[in-house]
Amino acid sequence: MENIMEIENLNYKNIFKNFNISIKKNQFITISGPNKCGKTTLIKILDRQIKTNNSIKLNNRYLEDYNIKDLKERIGTVIFADDNSFLFNTVEEELMFLLDNKDIVKAEKIKRYKEIIKRFKLNKYQNVNPNTLYKNLQIKLKLAMAIILKPDILLLDDICSRMSRKETTEIHDILKYLKEEEKMTVIMTTDNLEETIASDILYIVSDGNVLLKGKPLDVLEKDNVLNRLGLELPFMMDLSVKLRDYDLIKEPELDMDRMVDILWK
Repeated sequence: MENIMEIENLNYKNIFKNFNISIKKNQFITISGPNKCGKTTLIKILDRQIKTNNSIKLNNRYLEDYNIKDLKERIGTVIFADDNSFLFNTVEEELMFLLDNKDIVKAEKIKRYKEIIKRFKLNKYQNVNPNTLYKNLQIKLKLAMAIILKPDILLLDDICSRMSRKETTEIHDILKYLKEEEKMTVIMTTDNLEETIASDILYIVSDGNVLLKGKPLDVLEKDNVLNRLGLELPFMMDLSVKLRDYDLIKEPELDMDRMVDILWK
């Protein structure tokens, strides 16, 4: 599988030092690390909100070679900490504005709009002013806006940080759909290691470099490194590591019911 995005020897202030990551098409990547390790900065660099010189390639072309309009159609971005003010008076207007500025036939615009509203469960908010929605609903709307034009890559920074478990599960179900059905590449940062489980590859970054990389369960087993960074393992993962050390289980298990079944056998 070919790379869709490559970060090559990225240097930025004192945050990144010859930083390298290659991301393949249709992967779900999560990036985690201690506070102030540069996660939000990295998302902004990949979105060209922060400019660097010839460090990032998208489909084998440097970001600098794309015009802004073309780049915005290829990359959708949601950053939790950004100001979530909206331009229009209703959710419907906010979403339709994006479609109206794209060369799409009317029937396709209506189809996309209805699909997005249904998938994000925004039906009852269509005529509500988005600036009056509570924060998590605004994040869902921002995510809907980011994917309605079907970009190649979705960049997400810490979007589930204040969501309930139910809300987080709902978002991750949407991300799974985007990866499997829309063949979208997802790059997400998070401080919550439990959120990394569903991804294909997990990167742990610190001091401007990649410390750990691999399948999430393999990375999360490196609890000595994670603890040194101040990163807290998900409860079931932490329990799995301890039980494995006592030879009570062979592989990590994140489902409590299955864990009980294994231990009772």
